[in-house]
Amino acid sequence: MRTEVYIDNYKLDLTAEISAEFTYAIDEIQDFATRNTSFSKTIILPGNDNNNKLFGNIFEFGNSNLYNPAIPNVGYNFNATKSVPCIILVDKIQIFKGVLRLLEIIIDGKHIEYEVAVFGELGGFINALGNKKLEDIDFGIADQTWNVTNIANSWDNISGSGVYYPLIDYGNESTNKVDFSFDAFRPALYVKEYLENIISDSGYTWDFPLLSTALMQRLVIPNNQKGITKNTSDALVATAKTKNYTSAAGNVEFDVSNAGNFTVTGSGSDFTYNSGTAFAGSIILNVSGILNAISPSSDFTVQLRKNGTPISIVTYTLPGSGYNFNAILNVASITLVNTDTLDVDLIGNFSDLDIEQGYFNIISDNPTQTTVNYGESIVINDTIPKGIFQKDFFASIVKMFNLYVYEDKLVEKKLIIKPFIEFYDGSQIDWTNKVDRGSVLRLKPMSEFTARYYDYKYKQDNDFYAENYRKKYNEGYGDFIYDSENEFVKEVDSTELIFAATVLTQYTGTDKIYSTIYKKSNANASEDKMDSVIRILQAKKITGMTTWAIKNGATTLASYTAYGYAGHVNDPINPTDDISWGAPKELFFTTSSYTAANLFNGYWSEYIAEITDKDSKLLTCSVKLNEIDIYNLDFSKLIFIDGSLWRLNKVLDYNPMDFNVTKVELLKVIELTYV
Repeated sequence: MRTEVYIDNYKLDLTAEISAEFTYAIDEIQDFATRNTSFSKTIILPGNDNNNKLFGNIFEFGNSNLYNPAIPNVGYNFNATKSVPCIILVDKIQIFKGVLRLLEIIIDGKHIEYEVAVFGELGGFINALGNKKLEDIDFGIADQTWNVTNIANSWDNISGSGVYYPLIDYGNESTNKVDFSFDAFRPALYVKEYLENIISDSGYTWDFPLLSTALMQRLVIPNNQKGITKNTSDALVATAKTKNYTSAAGNVEFDVSNAGNFTVTGSGSDFTYNSGTAFAGSIILNVSGILNAISPSSDFTVQLRKNGTPISIVTYTLPGSGYNFNAILNVASITLVNTDTLDVDLIGNFSDLDIEQGYFNIISDNPTQTTVNYGESIVINDTIPKGIFQKDFFASIVKMFNLYVYEDKLVEKKLIIKPFIEFYDGSQIDWTNKVDRGSVLRLKPMSEFTARYYDYKYKQDNDFYAENYRKKYNEGYGDFIYDSENEFVKEVDSTELIFAATVLTQYTGTDKIYSTIYKKSNANASEDKMDSVIRILQAKKITGMTTWAIKNGATTLASYTAYGYAGHVNDPINPTDDISWGAPKELFFTTSSYTAANLFNGYWSEYIAEITDKDSKLLTCSVKLNEIDIYNLDFSKLIFIDGSLWRLNKVLDYNPMDFNVTKVELLKVIELTYV
């Protein structure tokens, strides 16, 4: 038999040559920004002993296979919801490489058949991503202390990996727009690492040269939440300060490492619950020290109090001076509501007392999202934008840079990814003598397929500056509309990303330029923090600034003459690269010049100019292709026919067992050089 089909290197049995039709594709002329993969129509396989075994006897009504993704998806491990690697050979020549999907099992008496279809590696890659979300990625980055040391050190790390803390005004971060709260510096992770983790977790590999460019190494995904939180049972974690007390200052003070939803006042002695959600949990509390001077006729008491009322007490009767105490004041069950306050009080006729050690832990019955405060630990994975499918993230990167994604012919589960402007290598294949002159050749002006307007846009969000810009200009910040001037159509073809655009701002009299994401919701125009649509920005350390400070409330933590920038241009002072689709109609910062090197001009203009050119044509014709032609099929090579060059877009319904011609779709080459 001329045809062979292998799944995970196991050979399937055939009763007849495969007569299915295969389509090979790189682009979709009638749906721009869509990247297609190869696929087949239904293939029928017999239900014999070998095939039944490889498909795990799935035809049996009571069948229930185990599944382990670490071993081949065949036999007792077969899972019909998962794809399985597949290659198809004709005369020992590979005509297809991708994945196989089981569509249906047909049982007619004792006769069993399997209906399957195969899809190219791109389809297998998307299937492998399934419903995985960005928050499912484990970046393997240890928790980080939220402090000025880690913030400032990150500004020197523009490498495509690790954590970067850019200055972003999330609202109420500054009173003078010169100094900023530590909360304006939140963890951002690099796009490069997102993509590398996505491909690694999918079981695929890729050749993706763009990932090694300076642009990709400086792209970051900033935090898009109203505030930094973490999921924990620890509602409060504190250790007792080593301190000397007198009868005039009897409340124990603590150093707090995690305040959660508690506001700490009184130098660390009072803890006020600050949440509209009632709290239920327990307390583990220990305070130990030495009574240096106390009246011998006086008792000494350590009390844990709620709203001034004791809820746990340890009393030492007439302990005397020089007494070592170790008070354990655990509470098995406690409820708290908003504004409830806890403290630990020392009561007795003492004039000299040393607290030497102790701890104060409040533990929730139910793990909750608690606010992370300065000096506390940030769980980096908790800062990843939530609810974003990995396949949508990847698709938006494909759209941004007009990437062509295709399969490596030799290496299993490997994709090759290049921008349109780098995809065609200039080499040519002459198909002049392969064209069937006896069948109809259809030549259509591309005006029959193209729209009048091509709308390139970021996703809409309702932050203050973006919303005002949209109201003023009736389009999103950094969006771009290309007019093809086609008189016969009025349609709009839209390419939209999952990311929202981020407006750069600079206040009068200041020299820092930074991204701004907040709302203004009242007559006094106060800034309100918000959960926002996922963003994508370029990172850079900006130096030579007027001295400014990072603050925690009124406390200055550190002063700097540089800052970690993240915005849509690579450098806000001297921009040379912009990830906006087009230049904004209004800028909210001062710059001496503005770059035209944006997404449309850099990655899409040549493509759109070619398909909308007055001489652009789509040729559909029949050509004589054999299995060697299919094996050598390379969409990056130009096709030469009758003195003209064409780009191959599709091979439609190729039948390896039919010695007839195959229909192909080609786009006329207008431009060979891209700058």
